[in-house]
Amino acid sequence: MTLSNFTIRQKLIGLVLILALGIVTTSCLAFYFSYQDTRSGKQEQIRSIVQSATSQIILLNQRKRSLEISAEEFDTRLHDLIYSTAYGQHGYLYLLKNETQIYLHPKRSDLEGQYIGQLDSPVDSTLMLDGLKQLKEKTDKSHSWLVYWPKPNSQVPVAKLIYAQHIPDTDFILGTGVYIDDLLPLYIKRALSYLIITLTVLLASIAVALLISRNIVRPIINLSSQMEKLSEGDTDQTVRFTNHRDEIGQMARTLERFREYLIENKRLRYAQEHVQFLENFDPVTRLYNRRAMGESLEREIIRNSETQGQIYFLFIRLDLLRNLTIELGDEQRDQILIETANRLKGILSINHRLARLSEGCFGLMLINKPEETKVDDLIETILQAIECPIKLQNLHIQIVARIGVTSYPEDGDQQFELIGRSEIAAKTARKQEQSWLYFSQIKGQQVETKMELWQDLSTAIDEDQLYLVFQPLFDLNNNAALSAETLLRWNHPDLGPISPAVFVPLAEQSGLISRLDDWVLDAVAKQCRKWLNTDLVFPKIAINLSGISFLRSNFENKLHNIFKQYNVPLQHIELELTEGVLIEDLARIQDKLHRVRETGASISIDDFGTGYSSLSRIKNLPIDHIKIDKSFIDDLDVDTQDLKIVQAIILMAQGLQLKVVAEGVETELQLSILREAKCDIVQGYLLSRPLSVSDFEALIDEDLIIEGD
Repeated sequence: MTLSNFTIRQKLIGLVLILALGIVTTSCLAFYFSYQDTRSGKQEQIRSIVQSATSQIILLNQRKRSLEISAEEFDTRLHDLIYSTAYGQHGYLYLLKNETQIYLHPKRSDLEGQYIGQLDSPVDSTLMLDGLKQLKEKTDKSHSWLVYWPKPNSQVPVAKLIYAQHIPDTDFILGTGVYIDDLLPLYIKRALSYLIITLTVLLASIAVALLISRNIVRPIINLSSQMEKLSEGDTDQTVRFTNHRDEIGQMARTLERFREYLIENKRLRYAQEHVQFLENFDPVTRLYNRRAMGESLEREIIRNSETQGQIYFLFIRLDLLRNLTIELGDEQRDQILIETANRLKGILSINHRLARLSEGCFGLMLINKPEETKVDDLIETILQAIECPIKLQNLHIQIVARIGVTSYPEDGDQQFELIGRSEIAAKTARKQEQSWLYFSQIKGQQVETKMELWQDLSTAIDEDQLYLVFQPLFDLNNNAALSAETLLRWNHPDLGPISPAVFVPLAEQSGLISRLDDWVLDAVAKQCRKWLNTDLVFPKIAINLSGISFLRSNFENKLHNIFKQYNVPLQHIELELTEGVLIEDLARIQDKLHRVRETGASISIDDFGTGYSSLSRIKNLPIDHIKIDKSFIDDLDVDTQDLKIVQAIILMAQGLQLKVVAEGVETELQLSILREAKCDIVQGYLLSRPLSVSDFEALIDEDLIIEGD
């Protein structure tokens, strides 16, 4: 069996086991040699002690022989030397005479004078005698050997390493020994140290080895699996480990490039197929799209042009689908469309052709309609099928549809005429609250766009389709948010967002402006009450007000009553009047402004400089701010004439103790120029766009300020 038959993981595990075995073997050998070194060291220690004592005894013997000391003094000093020498836990010296007679023994003085072979001891003294015999035969007259001998004050024999040396020119043998079990604590301590070190190194080595193994094996297994999936055409997976700098990273990057080639090839293939599909089909419902339906309808018109065969086209419009999309999301909307398409296909015959024309609109062409088939009955069946509740998760959604019907050749002989006019019929049916209408029923009616929008605006005011946004104004003295201008927005349920530049003039022309102003005042008061209830400290709120509403005789009472209803002090409010209000009788305007100011609200003049008045005209009016019209700010950084006008307005207004607001600031340069011109307050997209209620609250919480120069 060769190594190639094993997996990479198995090979790495084998290497880890060999590494562990090597570490354990090395540790065992190290402990064994340490044990031997310890024993040799102890042997060398007792040998050194014996030799040192032997030297002293030789010196004493020489002094005795030279008569420097007497024999009695020699014996005394010899006795003191032997008895005073001790080392270790049980280490001592003993002195033998005439080879086997115990002459001095500090631990067992009762044995002195006895012969070793005649001792009454629990051990056999043979080993001791054999050792002494070998000592006699040694040329250096020293020898070490192992005997079993009891420790002092004990009768239990234990292993003892003996070292003895014959003292020259005497019949003395000096000996000592070390008990082997005295070395046991040292051996155990050392063994534990070796064990701990071995385990630490072993575990660390295994951990590192496993980490390296994981770093190698897991990427290889993953890349191998990904290669197999790519070979099967699965390109959705993400190639990992491309950030590795080793060979694995190189493999991963190569695999990633291969995957990208496959994705690109698949994308090009799918794109080609998708383009071909989208040319004629709707991607959600898989029905014909408007283009394909138009072409099909055009072909049928040509085919029936000679026979004058009748063709009916039904424009099916789902009401409030846009609202459902906002509420539920695109995915749920698509489920509604798919379910509706399936229901329609289930009730149509082979001569009916169905298409999705736009977001919530279907088209149905009736080809070669049999005479006995009644269009009205078919329409009723379609409406009933659509209006059956659609189950979406835990919701049951009921859709209402409107249908407009056109026919060839009565309502047109072009496909766009039949489709467009059927759409007009469907929209008219909705406005007239009918389920369906034939275009022939509304021919000649003049549907005025402005009239429709006016009606929708009136409905929007009644049904609270309007909402407020807030654009902050910043004080250039401390760069903090000083106030916020309230702006009105309208999101038409069918047409989407309608610009205030469209519906505000329409409201003024149609007599709805007062209702619109009342709605804004009520909405602002309600919002301020919510902020006060949550203890949110908000800046002053500015409200754009039409001159028509402001000049009405009961305006002050209406303003007071609306804010009193929500218990909101008018000190929180600033009313913005356009400069056009000032063309009225000055005395009347002045009196009106005084009465409004007495309610607690402050007043500013908006769009100042557009030509209706001058600073001299407003110098005696009780107003707080003037707002320089945006048209002067737009070219402030390039038009010197606009710059001079702005500088003059600021200078004169401040001389009249009026604060100046520059609106429409959109560049850093404009802001810098206004700061140099000592403008008081700025407003514009550079600093903040109009904010929703939640975003404006977040800005207040953050104490947002503009950056100073």
